[in-house]
Amino acid sequence: MSCAFHLVDDLRNARSELLAACQDVPEADLHRRPPSTSSGQAGGWAIIELLAHLPDVDRYYLSQAQAIRDAPGHAFVSFDEEAWQRDNADAIERDARAVKLAMAAAHEEVVRWTRSLMPEELDRAGGHPKRGSITVRELIQRIANHDRTHTEQVRSIRRALTMSP
Repeated sequence: MSCAFHLVDDLRNARSELLAACQDVPEADLHRRPPSTSSGQAGGWAIIELLAHLPDVDRYYLSQAQAIRDAPGHAFVSFDEEAWQRDNADAIERDARAVKLAMAAAHEEVVRWTRSLMPEELDRAGGHPKRGSITVRELIQRIANHDRTHTEQVRSIRRALTMSP
């Protein structure tokens, strides 16, 4: 059994919960942004946009975890969400099946790599600009937590779309 068994299990469970939250969403609703709030605040991303950025985020956090494993003390660099949005302005138009395939491929890369880690590798730490230190374990956990955050967002978007005219 891998030393990272619990992390792998958590990664898989979090992704399954996210996919379950997206189940039975009509294709058109995947591409609809939620309406603006009563205060005029923009409604945010469409579900397909949330899903489309996951492969890039998964691979980004994986690359940061690999860098810390290979060079403890590596300075963690945060994911640039604004740059992603600029570079992926077409995300709202992407094919849902292609997005889900890309999600599965990136997630499997993370799972496969995580499964291969030894305990001492999970505990290697790098420098974090706000927290001071972050371990490989914490970076992998961040991927699962990121999925959970988006699961709640998908549920919220679904509610907003149901209530909108």
